[in-house]
Amino acid sequence: MSNPSPLSLKDKSFLSQVWSLAHPYWRSDEKRIAWLLLGLVVGLNYLIVEVAVLYSNWNRDFFNLMQNEEWNNFWNMLGQFVLIMVVYTVVDLAEEYLRRTLRIRWRRWLTHTFLQKWLGGKRLYRHQLSYPDSDNPDQRISQDVKDFCDKTLSMGLGLLRTITSLFSFVVILWNLSGSLTFEFAGSEWVIPGYMVWVAIVYSIIGTWLTHKIAKRLVPLNFEQEKSEADFRFHLMRVREHAESIALQRGESAENHRTQNLFGKVWDNWQQLTGMKLKYGAFTSGYNEVARIFPYLVASPRLMSGALQLGDMMQTATGFYRVQEAFSWFVDSYESLADWRAVTDRLITFHTQLEALPAANAMPRSNQPEWRDLNLYSPQQQPLLSEQSGAISQSITIKGVSGGGKSTFIRSLAGLWPYQNGEVSMPDDSECMFIPQKPYLPNASLRDILLYPNGESTSDLELVDALTLAGIRKFSEQLDLNSNWQQSVSGGELQKIMLARSLVQKPQWLFLDEAMSALDPESYRSIREIMAQQLPDTHVVEVSHRETHEEEQNQITLCTQTQSFKYS
Repeated sequence: MSNPSPLSLKDKSFLSQVWSLAHPYWRSDEKRIAWLLLGLVVGLNYLIVEVAVLYSNWNRDFFNLMQNEEWNNFWNMLGQFVLIMVVYTVVDLAEEYLRRTLRIRWRRWLTHTFLQKWLGGKRLYRHQLSYPDSDNPDQRISQDVKDFCDKTLSMGLGLLRTITSLFSFVVILWNLSGSLTFEFAGSEWVIPGYMVWVAIVYSIIGTWLTHKIAKRLVPLNFEQEKSEADFRFHLMRVREHAESIALQRGESAENHRTQNLFGKVWDNWQQLTGMKLKYGAFTSGYNEVARIFPYLVASPRLMSGALQLGDMMQTATGFYRVQEAFSWFVDSYESLADWRAVTDRLITFHTQLEALPAANAMPRSNQPEWRDLNLYSPQQQPLLSEQSGAISQSITIKGVSGGGKSTFIRSLAGLWPYQNGEVSMPDDSECMFIPQKPYLPNASLRDILLYPNGESTSDLELVDALTLAGIRKFSEQLDLNSNWQQSVSGGELQKIMLARSLVQKPQWLFLDEAMSALDPESYRSIREIMAQQLPDTHVVEVSHRETHEEEQNQITLCTQTQSFKYS
C-alpha cells in the first residue's frame, strides 16, 4: 500500500471532496461577510508583502550608507525604519484579527451544518447502526472541523502570500543578480538573472528530498489521531460504566485493555516522532544553508566591485525570499500532512452522513398501522416477514428473545433502515418512546421531565408526577443540575422516565422493556397509576412479564414468516 503525499494534484477525488466540503460556506447566507473578510485579509497580505519589499530596499540603502560612511543620513534612515515597523505591525495585527474572525465564523457555520446532518433526519442512531466502526463523531465535529477551518485558511492564505512575495522579490533578485558568463564545450554561455535559476533548482531539489523523507507523515498523523481518539473514548466508557465494571471485578481487565489502547498510541507516536525528527533535521539544515548560500554565490561580484554591500544584502534577502517561496512545499510539508489527515477524517464522516438519507416523513394515521412489513438485521438476516396489522388500543407485545420486538418498536419510530413495506403513525407530538436504557441529559430534573420540548409546567404537577412514580424524594431537587444518568439506580432511572410520561401525557406511549428494572409489585403499581392518570393514552409495551396476561390485549410477535397473534 502506497502512502499518500500531503497534497497531490493528481488526486482529483480528494480535491473534489475537499471542494464539496469547503465551498458551501462561500455560497451560504453568510457569503457576503465571508467574501468581504476574505478580500480584506487578502488585501492586507498584499500590503504585508509590499512592506517587506520596502524593508528590503531600506536594508540595501542602510548597508550602502554604512559602507560609504554617509552618516548625515543615519537618523533619517532610522526614522524610516521605525515608520516601516509601525506600519508592518498595524497591518499584521489587523490581518490576524480579520483572519481569526473569518476562521471562527466558518467554523461556526460548518459545525452547525454537521450538527444538523448528524442530529437531523434520525441519522444519529442510523449512523451508529450503519457505521459501527466509525470512530468518534464527537471528535470529528468538535476538533476536526476546527482544525479543517484553521489549517485550510492558514495554508491557503500562506500560499497566496508566498506567491505574492515570489512575484515581488523575483524582480528584485533578477535585477540584482546580473548575468553569469562561463565557457562550456568551447562556447561562451550567458545566464541572465542566474540567482533566480539557482533558487529554483535549489528549491526543486529540496522539495523532492522532503517528499522522499517525510511521505509517511500523512498516514502516521491519521493513525495517531485515531488511536488518541480510541484511547480517550475508552476512558470515557470506563467512567460511564464504573459501577458495572466494579461489580464484575473487571478493573484488571479494563486496565489491560486500556494499556493496550495506549500501547497503540505509544507505538505510533514513536514512529511519528522518528519521522518528524528526520524531517526537522533536513528542513533545519536546508533552511540554514539557504541563508548562507546566496552570500557564497554573490560574493565574487562583491569582490569585483560590481555590487555594493547593501546590494549584496538585498540580493541575499531576495534569494532567500524567492527560495522560500519555491520551497513552500518543503516548509509546509508537516502542516500539509496534518491538514490531509484531518481532512480525510472529516471527509469520511461527511461521506457517511451524505450516504444516510434523512428518514422519510412517515405517513400519518390515527393509529400505528403496517402493511407487508419486512424487518431485517444489519447483516440482512430476516426478523419479521410480510407482517400487516394495526394497534387501536393499549397492548403488550410479547415474543421470544431476539424475535424482533425492539426492532419493531424502532421501525414504528422511523429509526430502523433495514426494512421494507408500509408503516404509518400518529404525529410525532402525540408519541413518546421510552427505551430500556433511557437517556437523561446533563440538566436539571425539571428540564429532564420536560425534555425535549421544554414546555412550561407548574412545580405542583412535576412533584405530583414524581410522587406517583414513587420517587418523591427527588421533588426538592427539581432545579439541581447533575449527571442524573450516573447518580440514580436503574429502577429510579426508569421511574424518572415514567414520571416524564405522566407530565407530558402523550396520546401514544411506547415502552420497550422500560419497566424491566422494577420489581413485580412496583410494576403493578405503576401500571395502575398510568391507567388512572393517563386514561386517554394508548400504552404499547414490550415486555417479558407474565403477570396480568388475561387482563390485557396482547400481540405475540413471532419470528420470520409467522404473523402477529392476538390473544
